[in-house]
Amino acid sequence: MFSRRRKLKKEKSKYRFKFAIVYLVFLLLAFLLIEYLYLNFSFGRTVYLNPIAKNKTSDTLKLENVLESSKISFLTVTKNSDGNFTAKLTGGGDVIFSSKKDFSNQISSLQLILSGLTIEGKKLKNLDFRYDNPVVSF
Repeated sequence: MFSRRRKLKKEKSKYRFKFAIVYLVFLLLAFLLIEYLYLNFSFGRTVYLNPIAKNKTSDTLKLENVLESSKISFLTVTKNSDGNFTAKLTGGGDVIFSSKKDFSNQISSLQLILSGLTIEGKKLKNLDFRYDNPVVSF
């Protein structure tokens, strides 16, 4: 009879130990999830949560994302009073994008023009996509 009680106590202590381990793993995972969410939303990602806070509209963010995905380096993208967008390139020069045309088509034209200017050794001053044909000034 005493040996049976000892076995039951040992089994209970094993279950308690297993429960404590599972509980601690669950708490650790919950803590890591909360920490991950806190770090992602508090450092540098608030633009996506509230674009108005930095005076950025969804179109501005869309243009910035297309420029980044096309690997065109730029300093700033601003929306003009007439509804068009101006991007300042890191190599120098301003590019005016039309809000009435597709951004991806304008950016593919920009890539072609920039590669041509690089081959010719010319520096871009202004590039305007608001008209039927792009207007380039050196």
